Amino acid sequence: MGARTITLVRLLLGLAYLINGLNWFFKIITPYPSMSDFVHFKPPPDIVGALIENGILFPMAKATELVTGVLLLCNRFVPLSLVLAMSVTVPVFVVDAFRPHPHLRAVLMGTGSFTMNVFLLLAYFGHFRTLFEARAQPGMDPRASQGRLGAGIAAVAAPVMPWLGLLSAALGLAMVGWLAVMIVQYAIDPLPISAVHRLEPR
Repeated sequence: MGARTITLVRLLLGLAYLINGLNWFFKIITPYPSMSDFVHFKPPPDIVGALIENGILFPMAKATELVTGVLLLCNRFVPLSLVLAMSVTVPVFVVDAFRPHPHLRAVLMGTGSFTMNVFLLLAYFGHFRTLFEARAQPGMDPRASQGRLGAGIAAVAAPVMPWLGLLSAALGLAMVGWLAVMIVQYAIDPLPISAVHRLEPR
């Protein structure tokens, strides 16, 4: 059961990030921004719009989602992918879950991504335990040692992992299901983001 849950959550997070990253480069979802949305319109006047207007930060975030999504789906370099994904997961969680006027889709996507990413980091924690050595010593011998803090985190995480896994899987299924619905809606009626967000012409 545990290995199956980990695999399911890995695939769900990978699929969610693949879809979100892909949508920036190739429009497949109306409510989410794509670079084609802002050829004739300015980005919305919010934090996401500021990142888009910057010209580098938002495309970098979307490229990170795309690359980590592919690696998670292919089950390659998963520990590294999970660390890279957190650079997107944490800001998305903060922006979506704590916005002044939250709505269900944003809360689900932000909380779901964060929960799945944390669950998978704990599932692969054996690869990270040496990062928690309080006084790590450098050396020419590449063999890793285990710190006490890492062992403590592992001991605390072990009892909650089954429940966190079920929550992660449930949130992941809801996220990917919602993304699938939005993709179908766009395929039926391909509207630009300006159809749901008021944008100013350039």
